[in-house]
Amino acid sequence: MIANSLFVKARLRASPVPASCLALAAGLLVAAAGAQAADATCITAGRLNTEGRWAPQFQTVRLLDEAGRALPTRNRADLSRVRGVEVTQPALLSTCEGERALTRGEDTATAKAPVPAATPGRLAVDGVGFAKLQSGGELVELKVQVPPDRVVMVTR
Repeated sequence: MIANSLFVKARLRASPVPASCLALAAGLLVAAAGAQAADATCITAGRLNTEGRWAPQFQTVRLLDEAGRALPTRNRADLSRVRGVEVTQPALLSTCEGERALTRGEDTATAKAPVPAATPGRLAVDGVGFAKLQSGGELVELKVQVPPDRVVMVTR
């Protein structure tokens, strides 16, 4: 009985927060998490041919295992062990395409403009995606965690 009366007193003393404010805050958190997941950042490590072999692997991208050692990869199955990447030159950052097929872009050249890139060094890899190319084969995308201080703008 004493415990129940203490609980009632505590509830009366607490400042009430309107339910609409709580619902709004929860909605904003869900929207922010969804936007973050949709805007995942990737770098391209290379391309796999139609047989699932490198064709080519970019020389400026070194794939690493969970111990941080260079990971020899020859095919798609080997890529499941990638846990990190070391880039030796700025690597262009893009939105992850995952397993979706890439659509063909326009054949017109666009003006050169600054685009975001990760500075050289090591990055953690959250996953590997294989975006389907219309000409056959797949791009190998590495979903990476890039701290804000490691992002620079480069003109391509």
